[in-house]
Order: sequence, then C-alpha cells, then structure tokens
Amino acid sequence: MITRDLSALPKRDVYRILSSLVIPRPIAWISTVDREGCLNLAPFSSFMGIFGPPMLAVTLGRRRDGSLKDTHRNLQESGEAVVHLADLPLLGPLHASADEVGPEVSEVDRLGLAVEASDCVAPPRLQDAPVALECRLNRELELGPGSTLVLLDVVRIHAADRIWSEEHDCADASRWAPLSRLASVAGPNYGALGQTFRLGPSALP
Repeated sequence: MITRDLSALPKRDVYRILSSLVIPRPIAWISTVDREGCLNLAPFSSFMGIFGPPMLAVTLGRRRDGSLKDTHRNLQESGEAVVHLADLPLLGPLHASADEVGPEVSEVDRLGLAVEASDCVAPPRLQDAPVALECRLNRELELGPGSTLVLLDVVRIHAADRIWSEEHDCADASRWAPLSRLASVAGPNYGALGQTFRLGPSALP
C-alpha cells in the first residue's frame, strides 16, 4: 500500500497525486460572456452537482501570472453562465478550448462551434452539447491562494432528445458517453462512460 503525506508535498505534487485518485471527474464546459460581448468557453474538471437545492460547484484556479481566468472574471461581472456536459464526439473541441488565449479571443468562434440563445441567461449554449445547464452565480468561497470555489444556481436545464428517457422523465446514462477527466500523467487524460449496470434498490440516492 502506497502512502503519501499531502501536507508535506509541493502543491504541484498534491494536485498530480489526488487528481489521479479521484476519478473519473465530470467536466464542466462553461460558456460566459464579457462586458464587450465576447463569448468565452473553457473546461473545468474540479466540478460536481449539488441536487438539493439544484446547484453546481466548480473550483476555479488562476492563470500562470496570478490573474483571474476569463470564466471567473466574466462570472463576477455578469453572474451568469451555461455549464455544458460533453460527450465523446466533442472531445476534440473540448480539449482545444483549454488552451490559454487572450480575453479578446472567443474559443467558440476559434473552434467553429454553433450556439443558440439561452432562455434565462445571457451566455448562449452550444447546439451540439447533449446537456446545457443555465446558471446564475450564487456565491464564491476562497479556498486558498489561487483557488476559488464557485457555487452556481441551476435555473434551466436542456438535454438532447437522444439521451432522455420519456418513461422516467430524466436522462438515461446508457444512451450517451459523457466525457470525464482522468489523471494528468502520461497516457489517457480523458475517459467516456462505458458499460453501465442496473441493480436493485439500495440506500444510495
């Protein structure tokens, strides 16, 4: 059994080790708009859902120079975002949208992604994303140098017909292959949902 004391390790080593263990991690592919109307799109894998009340939690880091990332700055200014969940056909543009570019560059335009208007928030949503969650900023919590936990209220959901179960009125995980992030080490950095299992009732929600 391998043991490491994370309190004694540099930040980079802590991230590498813990992110290789807590897998698979869903990826929040977030669109925001700045004051000039430039549409930003970026992926974040320190992300989870909170289901009562309907919220999302995303940890936002900073750029290498210590400045806020475009997503974070836009959220602070407008308080609105759309969080997408991507599937396997969108892996290429999702990965490419992580490249650091200037705030005047729209990743959506750069990657040739089609968008459509959201219902409740200013940032548009990606037409080809199987899931889009329209959100408003609830609050921020500073976790330490360069790390902020952002809580978002989910105000409207959109899901592709192909992943939806009319019988159960919810998405069916067996109908799509949502992307996840794996370890940031040599080898695969992403995964997609594969085989699923259906068991009887349990104590888990």
